[in-house]
Amino acid sequence: MEQKLRILHLEDSRNDAELIRENLADEGIDCDIALVDTREGFVAAIERGGFDLILADYKLPLFDGLSALAIRQEQCPDVPFVFVSGQIGEERAIESLKSGATDYVIKDRLSRLVPAVNRALAEAKERTRRMQAEKDREKLVHELQEALARVKTLSGMLPICASCKKIRDDKGYWSQIESYISRHSDAEFTHGMCPDCEKKAYEELKIMKRNAT
Repeated sequence: MEQKLRILHLEDSRNDAELIRENLADEGIDCDIALVDTREGFVAAIERGGFDLILADYKLPLFDGLSALAIRQEQCPDVPFVFVSGQIGEERAIESLKSGATDYVIKDRLSRLVPAVNRALAEAKERTRRMQAEKDREKLVHELQEALARVKTLSGMLPICASCKKIRDDKGYWSQIESYISRHSDAEFTHGMCPDCEKKAYEELKIMKRNAT
């Protein structure tokens, strides 16, 4: 079962708040709504957190939507913010969008509410997806940089014995080449024989058998 949509609603009119709740319910949006009508109540709700969406009236007796938007921008900028107001003209609507609001709906046209809510939630989800993709990319780059740094530890001049192929480390000790590489990288070794060595071993085995007879 899908989790209920958690909405913080800044609204001083109980009648308008109920109309908005009914509009959302009629369109199949299952939600829990925390209703506040003061700055103190809004700030306290924001500090509790856990909201998927903020709806706000533009003008209240003791508070205003733009101030609420500014608090949201500072405290939880990823939560979509939609104005639902009867007192917002085109200029104010443009101002609100420039200030970070996701959308605005006129109370006389609540038929736009659910499409606006769905679009706001979809944009928030896509933004979260992009942020996660960026984090994954940064993690991959970091891992590749670490891998490259490990590889670079094997760069430069390495003193190697021309006969036994041991490598001398920076402390003057001689080690088998596979031991040296294992200590300085994440490489692991499996042992086998190349075709030339197989041929040489086969020839030596034939000579040993011939000498034994």
